[in-house]
Amino acid sequence: MPGLVSAENYSSQFVKEVCNLRLKRRTSGSLVKEQIYCRDKVYLTVLPTLVSKDENLSSPWYKSKAARISYVPGALFALGAYSWQHREDIRMARNRYMPTYRSHFDDYLQYTPALAVYGLNLCGVKGKHSLGRATTSYALAALFTVGVVNSMKYSIKERRPDNTSRNSFPSGHTANAFMNATFFHKEFGQYRSPLYSFFGYAVASWTGIMRQLNNRHWMPDVLVGAGIGILVTELAYTITDHKYGDRGLNTLSVASGRDFEQRNPSFINVKVGFASADGDLIENSEDIYAQRGFSSGLEGAYFFNRWLGLGGQMLITSFPINSNNLQLDPEAENFISALKTQAMGASYYMAGPYFHLGLGNKFSVMMHVTAGRSMGASGAIMAQLTPEGRKLVNAKQIPIMQYEPMDAFAWSPGAQICKRLNDRIALGIYGHYLYNCPQMNFYDVTGYDPETKKVIRTYTESSDFDFSHWSAGITINALL
Repeated sequence: MPGLVSAENYSSQFVKEVCNLRLKRRTSGSLVKEQIYCRDKVYLTVLPTLVSKDENLSSPWYKSKAARISYVPGALFALGAYSWQHREDIRMARNRYMPTYRSHFDDYLQYTPALAVYGLNLCGVKGKHSLGRATTSYALAALFTVGVVNSMKYSIKERRPDNTSRNSFPSGHTANAFMNATFFHKEFGQYRSPLYSFFGYAVASWTGIMRQLNNRHWMPDVLVGAGIGILVTELAYTITDHKYGDRGLNTLSVASGRDFEQRNPSFINVKVGFASADGDLIENSEDIYAQRGFSSGLEGAYFFNRWLGLGGQMLITSFPINSNNLQLDPEAENFISALKTQAMGASYYMAGPYFHLGLGNKFSVMMHVTAGRSMGASGAIMAQLTPEGRKLVNAKQIPIMQYEPMDAFAWSPGAQICKRLNDRIALGIYGHYLYNCPQMNFYDVTGYDPETKKVIRTYTESSDFDFSHWSAGITINALL
């Protein structure tokens, strides 16, 4: 083999190992020098280039490094912009499902992936780079994060949902969490196993969810914060890679640099779509019926091989209820101007087997059958009061009937078709059916205390309620 310099003999196994390797880095001039790692052996090759530096073929823009590191942050920024118009609705859903949620765990959870990097190194489990080079990348990412987040917070001055201050946008906790998760992903997820990436981004996602459950941030704050955390970490690594070159690299892991076809198809995603009511939600009724709803959530799976994995999903589904045809008691028309029914919704926490099927070069199908629990949101039929009615009770509206769904078993078969943009990012369309039949308790409101704003209610009945529905929409997948 001309141009190969090695202390080893030219055995057939050696030739196979070298020929199956891919070039990692080019240098200008007539020669290309690179280190080739073959498990425990390191060979130095000197290969003649076939073209001069002025004749290098240019790649499409969407395959450039700048495009690759921008796909996920760009998608998160776009989702943040889209969700701005729905942020009040999302907060209203939080207030209905978990109005009293309070926890400071997210203050500490955000740092977990970064602590894992240093903990694993101290235990002798090496990452992609030496600890010094990794720390340089991390410090640079942290500096970028603090600068970008704080400059936006105190120039935009968006009020927090709990009205405590005007520095809500973007979420600093979420930016830090995704910066730390990307740091963990770069050091261990890309180097050893996608399971590390799965853990890091799951922790970061839960941090963002908790910021909303704590009523400290709007949905756009969290989405944009996540995009910032990923983007600045990628930029920090680009800078340190240019500065250090081949210095500070640990021996190449078997999992490093593999194409999607060579990896197990583990993933995490964000899904958003429309929901179509089924069961009791669409019973023929002249006075009250369900409209088209929405569904959103997080989903992820770890695959043990190319075909079979185990995963789960957390979903929220909500259906606005049309009650425009409800008839008022003539005696109440002086005090009630209209009746409105709160949206019916539920949250779902399900797990089960996942299946993967490749469809050619860039497409694949992910299928699942998950099962778990549903937690329904309590609701009411609200009476919108006239000026005379407001004077009596010192409120704009009061409930006249309430319902409370019980927790129930739920299961869901579904699938998504994915189109890979590169080896780490895929867009998809999904569809699933969700079966859920909780027991519903109904109460008539018989009194209202204007001082405490509490209602006096009387139990009327309980019945099984079919809340099953279909859902379809889009997904953004991180391929681990």
